[in-house]
Amino acid sequence: MIKKIIIILLITFSINSYSDSKKINNIEAKYIFYYKSMKAGTMILKINSEESKVKISTIYDGNFLAELANRGYREEVSYLTRKNNILAPSKYTYKDNKDSYVIVFKNKKIEISKSDQEKITYEVNEIIYDPISMLLILMQDFPNVKETYKVLSKKKIKSYNYNYKKNSLKKINDKEYEGYSAEYISGNKTNYFFFSKNHNNLMVFTSIKKKGKEKIRIELLEILNSK
Repeated sequence: MIKKIIIILLITFSINSYSDSKKINNIEAKYIFYYKSMKAGTMILKINSEESKVKISTIYDGNFLAELANRGYREEVSYLTRKNNILAPSKYTYKDNKDSYVIVFKNKKIEISKSDQEKITYEVNEIIYDPISMLLILMQDFPNVKETYKVLSKKKIKSYNYNYKKNSLKKINDKEYEGYSAEYISGNKTNYFFFSKNHNNLMVFTSIKKKGKEKIRIELLEILNSK
């Protein structure tokens, strides 16, 4: 009985150690982007919060190697609203050298608009996220996260089943980070994220492996601005 109580207390302490940490509100961070272990460019991540409104964006500025991974230039912006302590996207924009579109999230409908194509509409009965609003959820809501999320990726709704590891360590350029990781598999790709507890759960590393071989790696270079 005493052993069970100790285990419960340890679990509670572990959860609170994350939930009591300050959430990211306003930050600008710069990352190095690698394609097949070769430096391919940079990525800028920005998060801006004002009351119940949150904006998160990523901008890739890459060389010819990044073009092979469709990240020569890519800009994604997501606008979210927090209501009853739940974050939900309201608008998402995507732009690269070849494509651009806008997604509007309504109560039970998602509309995808592109200038030269007919509007795509999805009827939904749950919250659907875009790729970078999903990243924000993993940073701001951990450990109160779900195993499965619905994400609109490349204009199609997909189910991502996450595997989380708490109290993990990650070494990046001889610097050790303490935090947690999240990983999901989509087709033949494994998507891995690591978040630093000492940086208010900021994503400091991500990688995409295809058939077990690393295709993309993104590592934190520096924090440009934080409030």
